[in-house]
Amino acid sequence: MAEELKMWAIGGGGEVAPVEQASHTETESLLEDTLVKNPDMLIPGLELVGRQTPTDGGPLDLLGVDPDGRLVVFELKRGDLTRDAVTQIIDYASGLEAMSDDQLAAHITRHSGRDGIDKIENFEDWYAQRFEEQPPSSLRPVRMMLVGLGADARAARMVDFLAARGVDVSLLTFHGYEHEGKTLLARQVRAEPEATEAARGGRSRKKSPTEMNETEMNELAERQGVGDIFREAVERFRQQGYTPENYGEPQYIFRVAQPLELPECERKFQRPFVLKMLKGRNKKLRVTFRPAAIHLCEAKFQEAHRSIHFQRGKAWIGANTHTHSERWYRDLDREEWNTHKETLFDLAEAVSRAWDEAVSAAWDEAGRSAGPQAAQSADMTDMD
Repeated sequence: MAEELKMWAIGGGGEVAPVEQASHTETESLLEDTLVKNPDMLIPGLELVGRQTPTDGGPLDLLGVDPDGRLVVFELKRGDLTRDAVTQIIDYASGLEAMSDDQLAAHITRHSGRDGIDKIENFEDWYAQRFEEQPPSSLRPVRMMLVGLGADARAARMVDFLAARGVDVSLLTFHGYEHEGKTLLARQVRAEPEATEAARGGRSRKKSPTEMNETEMNELAERQGVGDIFREAVERFRQQGYTPENYGEPQYIFRVAQPLELPECERKFQRPFVLKMLKGRNKKLRVTFRPAAIHLCEAKFQEAHRSIHFQRGKAWIGANTHTHSERWYRDLDREEWNTHKETLFDLAEAVSRAWDEAVSAAWDEAGRSAGPQAAQSADMTDMD
């Protein structure tokens, strides 16, 4: 990293005058509060969710969520960053990584609302409202960003070493200057990850390093002892017109071609159900139907429940309708799968037909000329 940055003010006639660097003391007093009020100075599109958040290794300075839905840990130093700061931020990040999704959400909820950070009443709901198509596991792997007024050679070397080996760590330094009665801040980044589409104003979602392609999913299913029934399920659902998508867990979320806006809800839906491989030795699949699917085919689900005996649980707020807030799910081993699979396939087929009918009805009401254009626009902007 450069030892010193130089700045000049250029006049209208081309004359230049050096801009004097402010003292570390003056910059230190401004930096943290300025960053809290202006998180875009750290990462464009960043939302801060914690300040001085407790961890096993001590309180971490700032905690945020980037435009891709990833959790970011910030370690701020009033002065130059050293090797101790690198080990400290790894300690903080590893502690958060070790939490379950529920523990992490509860931890952020409990410790938000401090020192200029907005209070979050329920982090799971907060996250679902902003990243509707992503499960909470998309918060990981945690990003790390070291922030200071400079960095010594060992800290810079360690960050370069980690970043070159795929660890998402960055070193960001600010340099203060005084010019015409104002304090100027210059930002310098080392080992910055590639800019995200969301940060550039797009809607595309950056692929998580934990996402798996179909070959990897099938290999995982084999290792967990559910390879044959997993492949059968995916193939049958595909034949019914569903598209499987993976977001970093051993599961597929199944999407239909056209999004649906229900009269009972202000938002649109496009993903009716989930197929998940359960971890551990139980060799089971979990099939989960979301509230929109149940809303469309409630009588069919009530009939199927007599034999399948669905369990029910709270759905993410982003998946709710105004009349249905629960997801219906069932865990199935190989014998149970073979017993109930035709009923599940019939349910999926019924949801697909009802979905198409509801979309067509919405087009008819809005006018067929505007329908395809409206559907295309919705498909670009909405997920659940």
